[in-house]
Amino acid sequence: MRRAAQSANRRLLGLALTLVLLLGGGCASRVPSEIIYAAFGASDSVGIGAVPLKQGYVWQIRDALDRQVEDVRLLNLGIPAADARGIRDVLTLALRSGLRPDLVTLWTGTNDVIAGEDPDTFETHLEAILELLTEETEATIVVGDLPDLTMIPRFREEPNAFVTKARVDAFNAAIQRQVSRYEVLLVPMAASPVASQCVSSVDGFHPNNAGHRKIANLFLKVILPAIGLSDGV
Repeated sequence: MRRAAQSANRRLLGLALTLVLLLGGGCASRVPSEIIYAAFGASDSVGIGAVPLKQGYVWQIRDALDRQVEDVRLLNLGIPAADARGIRDVLTLALRSGLRPDLVTLWTGTNDVIAGEDPDTFETHLEAILELLTEETEATIVVGDLPDLTMIPRFREEPNAFVTKARVDAFNAAIQRQVSRYEVLLVPMAASPVASQCVSSVDGFHPNNAGHRKIANLFLKVILPAIGLSDGV
């Protein structure tokens, strides 16, 4: 009886060790060997304000991934002056063309605020974007909310009737709701104060090189742990 019990215990121990090894191997395999990275946004995504443009935050995210991942392919689908409706259209076309990214960054809302768009209309387009991404892809989806646009030099010097703290808060509430609904990741831009030294002196609006670096780091602090990479940025 005792020998039988000992034999059973050894078999159970062997099974437990096998499971540990398998689970350990599974954890290690979470680190990707290749990433297709698709970036959606407006002029900031393109790199406007950075010199050269490839110092923009999207490119900096790509470069950070490239230091840890063997094969990183970037599709920068940013469109200058794009609003959420325009990004929805670009995404629809990209998916029809076969785009299936592993990682998506989305930063939208600023142009909608400035243009006087209704927050509910913006939310409808954002919802459609996230629905398409979650249904059509298996990507890690990372969405930025909006900083306090009223503190950007352009709007401090020339106030815009549409650019108010209340409207920015309403847009951020919409972003929070849809991020929660679709269980995607949020980059809390709203929690990071706008610093004048991070804004281009050319137009007082777009981020300069320091601003793009700050944005990239905020995104990377969310992205890297989510995909199993070192988050030292």
